[in-house]
Amino acid sequence: MTHSTFKKMAIYSIVGLFAGQAYAHTGVRDQVEEGKPSYNGFTITHGCADSAEDGSYVEAFPVIGQSAVFPYGDNVVWRKNDVKTTGGDGGGVIAAGTTLKLGVTGYSDFGSAFAVIHEIVDALGNVHGFHWKNGGMEPKLNTITPFKITAPLIADNCVKSLKVRIGVINWCDMRKNAANDATDQYYLPRDAYGRAIPKIVNAEGIQQNVTGAEYYTALPGGNGDNNRADWWFGDLEGGSALYNDPDLLQHATPAKPATATTPAAPASPAYWTTMTINNSAADVAKCAGTPVDITVEPTGADFDTYLSGANTQPFTKGTSNF
Repeated sequence: MTHSTFKKMAIYSIVGLFAGQAYAHTGVRDQVEEGKPSYNGFTITHGCADSAEDGSYVEAFPVIGQSAVFPYGDNVVWRKNDVKTTGGDGGGVIAAGTTLKLGVTGYSDFGSAFAVIHEIVDALGNVHGFHWKNGGMEPKLNTITPFKITAPLIADNCVKSLKVRIGVINWCDMRKNAANDATDQYYLPRDAYGRAIPKIVNAEGIQQNVTGAEYYTALPGGNGDNNRADWWFGDLEGGSALYNDPDLLQHATPAKPATATTPAAPASPAYWTTMTINNSAADVAKCAGTPVDITVEPTGADFDTYLSGANTQPFTKGTSNF
């Protein structure tokens, strides 16, 4: 794989690429109140695109599916003030002696740009994740992949919010892995109705069809390095046999000093698609110390179990390093 420090950034850094549309990472639509159900969804705001080394615009490819794994039970990592706890109640974040359960439920088909949704469950029928397929989103458009959760009660009054990190993947090609994504065939994408997807580029802020190519078509030589998917998570606790490509994993960024043309930027952790569960203001007011935010995320083992090759078809190929 060819690693680029500009990976995934070109489409975010273009100001005014499309009038009235802002690009962002895939996120969660709504914040959630503790103890309450939430009819929510993942926000997909752009397609997959690697970038030129000079930061110039390159074309994005349609998102043709999505997969997600939620933290559940004991296979989770709680993080509080740089202290890490595995499994359990997170040191009293939720009710003592319990484990994290979000009551995850999917929506019926055609709730998004994809015609099919599968709930990914364990042997007891508990939903750990989702897999959307059979569709496509034109890169300049947006879509929401909906789901429902029921938030746990936050037991610790000094926890201002619980940041639930969810492992989300936007798929942009089929039958790919880290070894073949730059060379093997790029497959013809179609939307949920089986229609060809219009092909667009940017020309001074104006949307227009590519000369001589009105729609995205199959490409025998592939669609470029690292364009098979966008992974919206960082390094996984305990490692992963399937999700370890540094070109697709998100990375922490160091603080940057101000320059003559850019303001200073603080350090930031690796990006995860995150759902915020807020504690009640009345409970936080009872905190005798300083209220803090807590994060919780799935382990690498749950990625490999629930986002396996069998559960991510037709987008992945092989048995390692997707």
